[in-house]
Amino acid sequence: MSTRAVILKNISANLLLQLITALGGFILPPLIVVTYGSATNGMLASIKQFIAYLTLLEAGIGAAAIVALYQALTAHDNQLRNRILAATHHFYRISGSLFAIALLVLAILFAWLTHNEISASLTFYMVLIMGAVNILDFFFFGSYRALLTADQKTYIISTIQAGSILANITVCYWLISAGYNILTVQIASTLIQASKFLLYRHYIKHHYRNLNQHYNKHNAYQLQQTWDALTHQLTGLLIFSSPLVLITLFLSLKDASIYAIYALIFGAIKMALQSLSQGMQAIFGHSLTIDPERTRQNFCRYNRLFMCFLGWVYTCTGLLLAPFIQLYTHNMTDANYHQPVLAILFLLVGIIENSRIPSMTIIMAAGRYKATKPQALLEAGLNITCSLCFIQLWGSTGILLAALVSFLYRSSEMVHYTCKHILSLSCTRPYLLWLVVFATISISISIGWQPVSSISVHNYLDWIKLSCITGLSAAIPFSLLLFLIYRQPAQ
Repeated sequence: MSTRAVILKNISANLLLQLITALGGFILPPLIVVTYGSATNGMLASIKQFIAYLTLLEAGIGAAAIVALYQALTAHDNQLRNRILAATHHFYRISGSLFAIALLVLAILFAWLTHNEISASLTFYMVLIMGAVNILDFFFFGSYRALLTADQKTYIISTIQAGSILANITVCYWLISAGYNILTVQIASTLIQASKFLLYRHYIKHHYRNLNQHYNKHNAYQLQQTWDALTHQLTGLLIFSSPLVLITLFLSLKDASIYAIYALIFGAIKMALQSLSQGMQAIFGHSLTIDPERTRQNFCRYNRLFMCFLGWVYTCTGLLLAPFIQLYTHNMTDANYHQPVLAILFLLVGIIENSRIPSMTIIMAAGRYKATKPQALLEAGLNITCSLCFIQLWGSTGILLAALVSFLYRSSEMVHYTCKHILSLSCTRPYLLWLVVFATISISISIGWQPVSSISVHNYLDWIKLSCITGLSAAIPFSLLLFLIYRQPAQ
């Protein structure tokens, strides 16, 4: 299969996954808020973030294994592949055991933390049930995911995941509408998500010959940069998971619910942007050692395409967010979900954060975890320090200001590192591209704000019509920009 075909399959499958994930994200939370209240929705969002912290016990195993597997798969060395997978599976099982213990401790602490707003017993069981899927992932799928990712087959992961999420949306919607309690709904959700592991196992067993994950400590493969990859995972989770944790600790579950609704929308946008990089890590990982010059050219084209797509997406978001929030939270009356300042800051943070995706993809493909560890630690330090200070002054808004500070540093640093230390390119053009795209976003939103605001939106059909008009109009400046820059040479 050609490289272009692999990229197309991975991107298409991941776009399907993100679309279905976003669908579930937009359908279920409003139903949960209306049926069970904002406090329950805030509890569910916070539990997800706390559990995300516990997945750090993966200790960078998957990231290190993917880099190690590139060599074995390129050389068709099944023996080396099996040794790597055996070591990976062994460490995942150890991490899974620790995760189970940590999950029990989290259930006790979180139940105590929120007992004034939610029943302690309900919170306790919700944590255990929601974390059960992660335990299964540690024990049964971690090493398989590394294999499929390194072998440029993330479309398999995305397709199966999309199917399980679609089934989950259907069943949960029916259970909530039928009046079942939230605990029953979550049990059903966990069972559906657990079923996907059977499909993964079936595919792996039938498409990889002589697969053996038996761990022999006398001939064990030593995974390199495991702890360096862990550092990146730790800093990433501290940055991206801490907002809801801090809001739960310092503010309230209702504040967490408001933040979670905006985070849901912008998270869906982030997933759509990440779809463009789906499978690119493995492709760059294989080509960096074989043809550096071609990798350099392909990366530059990919970066230009990505930045123009990012500009179009966030221009549409800036123009369409206010009417969407009005429709989406129409029945959510127990908290104020209309937060213009929060929306503007989410937009700025999203633009700066996601502009790093191409650089992050090539850094991971090159396995430069150790070399970029100090920068990752500095970003996390900036983010957490500013968050703790700013939340006391400005509440949820302060969390986003802290993110803006840390992302401005890290995203620009990633571009510099990628150009200078991996691809041997000048940093001037990537930075200039940033400025041009950011300026185009600002001008487009300024021009389009009044016409869009003057159109009345009474239902989702009106909003979809407005979205089509806005999307086509916003595509004009970015299509022109892409046409002007796409054929420029890499250097």
